[in-house]
Amino acid sequence: MTKIEAFKIWAPYNSIWTEWAKPVLLEKTQDNDPESFMLKIHNIRWLNNFSQNTAIIIDLPDEKSVEESLALAYMGYRPVPLYNGRCSPNLKDMIIDVNNLSKALYAGTDQLTSININDDAPPVFMLDSRRMKAWGKNPGMYDNRWCIFPQDMPSASFLIKHNIQNIIVRTELTQTFFLKVFYENKIQQDLSHILYRYQEAGINIQLSCGNDEAKDITISKPPQYNSIFYRISVIVGLSKNTSGGFGRQIPGIKNTVEINDN
Repeated sequence: MTKIEAFKIWAPYNSIWTEWAKPVLLEKTQDNDPESFMLKIHNIRWLNNFSQNTAIIIDLPDEKSVEESLALAYMGYRPVPLYNGRCSPNLKDMIIDVNNLSKALYAGTDQLTSININDDAPPVFMLDSRRMKAWGKNPGMYDNRWCIFPQDMPSASFLIKHNIQNIIVRTELTQTFFLKVFYENKIQQDLSHILYRYQEAGINIQLSCGNDEAKDITISKPPQYNSIFYRISVIVGLSKNTSGGFGRQIPGIKNTVEINDN
């Protein structure tokens, strides 16, 4: 299967959400046979019913994001891949290893073609929660960390125009303090800049970590909200690819930098 064929399955022309789908992870993979990767599609436990006025954001690591989005597709939602970090040309030395994520997207084409999704189905926006969580930025490594910005998702007015009144963010419990039994529910800072805009426009925001039903939350105003300096400060720390998306080999003197979104 070619990358164009795969992208048309993930981003069909008859979906209003196709405008935001990104093809970058369909460009490189070790094997683009849809049957080459085994997906694990589980029943959704945190959402009881399909809702036409609810959009969902899946912010899970690696192929889990694809698998959960496909499970929601069986419920009636339209998956929209927003992944914007590329595979390295040699498929190695990536700060964020996206090989399995790319394979999962190809494997998911078979699943999607077998599901009858309505043209006006509400969206499931697909993110990789590892996008800004990486260590070891060394020469020779391929820096494919990336960040989501407000223009990477529909505006609040567009969502409201298409009857989206509620957004569920699906994350997972994250262990802290060196794997002790302390946990935090976290919405990453780049996503909070988008969700705060939605909240200001009157869209309800909910959160689920997968163990129970989604609950209403309030998004705090993020630092440098609505400031051009926020975008500049983030872009400067990333490696923009000349052909689009993020991903470039790191030159220079060896160093080790811890990168996160705090």
